[in-house]
Amino acid sequence: MLRRTAADYVQSAERRLHNAGDLYRQASGRSYNDAYFEMADVAMLLWSAGIDVISALMTEAGVRHLGSSSTRFVFLRELTGARYPLVRKPLDAIGWPFLARMHNFQHNLDMSEYRFTIACLRCGRLFSVLNSLLPTSLQMPEDAYAWLLNVE
Repeated sequence: MLRRTAADYVQSAERRLHNAGDLYRQASGRSYNDAYFEMADVAMLLWSAGIDVISALMTEAGVRHLGSSSTRFVFLRELTGARYPLVRKPLDAIGWPFLARMHNFQHNLDMSEYRFTIACLRCGRLFSVLNSLLPTSLQMPEDAYAWLLNVE
């Protein structure tokens, strides 16, 4: 089996983020209630992109067995705790709960337009922070996730 590199995971995250942005823009002309399937797909792509970026961080750190999303959560909690020791709950501060809500929306097809908008805004911040944790040579261009700051 081919071993994926951190760059592979970053490329996957960037593609998913661009696809999510395209899907959002295509559906944004319709009412939220008429486009909730598409919005749930946007949420799915955001969740997957977040997992990809964490996979890149883990791979860069030398983790050989990436495991499940729970394993990635633990890794990110430890990384952010070490990186931001003065922040009481660094995962909450960077926006992890909002990405997790997107994961729930993906499966439950139930999130209000207001909560979706707030989650997108906070996911934009989360991707900015996750991107900054990557080595400069691996960082995604900001336009991959900047569209999240314009979700209404």
